[in-house]
Amino acid sequence: MTSFILKILFSGLMVFTPSQDGHEMTVLLLAAGHSHHLSDGSVLQQHKPLLIARAGSCSGDCPTRDSGVAQFVYADQSLSTAQDSLEAAAGGGGAWMLSGSDISLQKASSSDPDLPALSVTSTARAFNDGQPSMIPSTSAEREDISWIADLKKVCPSGCALDPAVLASVPPSTVVARFHLRSGRLFTYTVTRIGSNVTPVHFSRLDGSGSDSAYTQAIASWVGAEVEIAGSGIEIVESKFNGDAGRSMTLTPDANNSMEIAVLNFPPFVPPASANNNAPQVGKHFEAYYDLMQDPPAKETRLVPFAGAASGSPSYPTAAWSDVHPQSAVWSPLLSGLRLDIGRAAYERVLCPPGYIEP
Repeated sequence: MTSFILKILFSGLMVFTPSQDGHEMTVLLLAAGHSHHLSDGSVLQQHKPLLIARAGSCSGDCPTRDSGVAQFVYADQSLSTAQDSLEAAAGGGGAWMLSGSDISLQKASSSDPDLPALSVTSTARAFNDGQPSMIPSTSAEREDISWIADLKKVCPSGCALDPAVLASVPPSTVVARFHLRSGRLFTYTVTRIGSNVTPVHFSRLDGSGSDSAYTQAIASWVGAEVEIAGSGIEIVESKFNGDAGRSMTLTPDANNSMEIAVLNFPPFVPPASANNNAPQVGKHFEAYYDLMQDPPAKETRLVPFAGAASGSPSYPTAAWSDVHPQSAVWSPLLSGLRLDIGRAAYERVLCPPGYIEP
């Protein structure tokens, strides 16, 4: 019986929330359309929730030339070229645009061994004088999930997650959910700000009020690795409204690998250079507060800015490339999507996922 590692990579407008028993991590992908206004009067740029899988072969619903996905991901290319690019990135996999979707994984065959239980990397972060370090200084430390921006530590009123977002039919703020019940969850990358690992701080978009005391490096990509014994993996979609969903059953490629990217981005064209010392403020972060039971007023919502909060203690110097060695963060799928680490769209804008315990 074969075995292989499935790698799942998450980024964009989404929030991770663990179940109380620790057996599941639900990833909430937020709806973002032209009707959502931010506190500065601007409109939240439309985001598209996507699932793109790269594999050796696929059975079921496995489009690799979907025109909507292709034109969105490769917005600077003609339709036929964009479809070619998507097909090359996915290989023998498939690409879905998500809408009203619950996504889960299950073993490809009933005779395959059960998938492993979920674990999270949560003890890798260093402490200094009893306080968690502001940045990761090694690749191993970077994998701790505490680098995912914690909404309860940012929200000035100690916001509580609205339980309705986990109901069978969630409110319209949630456009899709990914239910991760297997594998090891970890921080894949922290946001790049210049050549060294740098914290962010959280302030109101208009600059009024005080910074949050919560200041640290924050995750830009979150990863999961699932060790699978068996022929493959099935990705299953069910619909919030009860409509028929889809599924794709994937087998690994010639390198015995398989990848899934779960994305919720606005249209993008990769920047020419990865060097960027001052990413734009993460305005989209305001949308996360709409998941709360009692959302704070928009003008009071804190969002990420580059750099540590004023008065923060000093932190060590760590080169971003040392904390993200190519051997650890290289991804053929992200490379094909032009989102490989170092030239991703959000080297220009702070667009971190969020985390909140229910």
